[in-house]
Amino acid sequence: MVEKKKTKKKITKKSSKKRKKIGTEPDDSGIIIVDDDLEINRETEIEERRAYLEEARSQEASSD
Repeated sequence: MVEKKKTKKKITKKSSKKRKKIGTEPDDSGIIIVDDDLEINRETEIEERRAYLEEARSQEASSD
């Protein structure tokens, strides 16, 4: 006896909706002003980095 193979047709729908942008510019012009006289406290920065790494390690250890 020969078995019949059943085939299913795949129906795909593609939406052809395209949104048009008509003269939309963001309110922010993208200009960034950097203050060159910025004082960096190295000790505080190193302490924050250590705290971040410690937190990341503890989360990694708890996920195992």
